[in-house]
Amino acid sequence: MWTASQNTKCCATCANWGGNRTINYAKAAQTNSQNDQGKCYAGVFTSSSAGHFACSGTYCPKFQKWSALS
Repeated sequence: MWTASQNTKCCATCANWGGNRTINYAKAAQTNSQNDQGKCYAGVFTSSSAGHFACSGTYCPKFQKWSALS
């Protein structure tokens, strides 16, 4: 299990990321692995047909915090 705190800027904590994730007791996003991938619904390009990695997106200009983490 890979966890990204609610204060971490990455795809797994972004409202626009369509990958598999859950929220744990500490209001953090969890995925099976930091290499889990999902579509970006903000239209940010990636060369991978599987989408962006959960751990990527640190410098994404379209990042919007996932409301479930608030």
